[in-house]
Amino acid sequence: MAGEQRTEDGTSQPAVWIDDDPVDPTWPEPAGPRVSRRLFVVGIPVLALVVLIGAVWALGGFAERDDRVTDMARGKTFSNGPFEFSFDRATVQEADGYGDYKRIQKVVVTGTIRNTGDTAISPSGDWFLARARHGTHVEEGKLAGIGDSDLFDAPDDVTPGLPATKLTVNFEFPPTFDDATLIFVVGELSYGTHSYFSDDDNQYWDTGGGNAYRMLLPITRLAAQDS
Repeated sequence: MAGEQRTEDGTSQPAVWIDDDPVDPTWPEPAGPRVSRRLFVVGIPVLALVVLIGAVWALGGFAERDDRVTDMARGKTFSNGPFEFSFDRATVQEADGYGDYKRIQKVVVTGTIRNTGDTAISPSGDWFLARARHGTHVEEGKLAGIGDSDLFDAPDDVTPGLPATKLTVNFEFPPTFDDATLIFVVGELSYGTHSYFSDDDNQYWDTGGGNAYRMLLPITRLAAQDS
């Protein structure tokens, strides 16, 4: 127990009483500062969410998109990059598939193309997108063919200065595709590198800016191809 004792200089200080009995082994160890477990369960996920939101905001993830989609009338000619396009119809036909499905619905969009530039250019299937009017599945064009695409000598490039020529764009939809109207989209073309891995010496016409031309095309169903 504590009392007072005198030191050699006459001052007093509390006396310390030392218990000679052994320490009771059942006594708990002195507890350090307690940190609520709820801080780890709730606080850390909240902190992670705040960091994530900050990163998305810094990268422009919450910025309002300014993509422009221009609706076009069926069959109307419109300029896009170095081309003039028009599209007026589409067909669908059950055919053999060579990817995820044994049988597919092959959709072919038909229109025209004219090169208004000064360089021969080959159109690319991935410039085009399509979706059933009452569906949600979007497909990218597999092939864009000039003239009669069934001929072996069909041209690969569109030559500048010539009249408009036939253009077909092929799509491969799952076997469940069944609609009478197609939403058909042509991406806006721009000239540039279009790749993080290309330098300024490798520039070409391609899509990717987000702007596009959109139209509704009636679909005619053809007899299924033999398997």
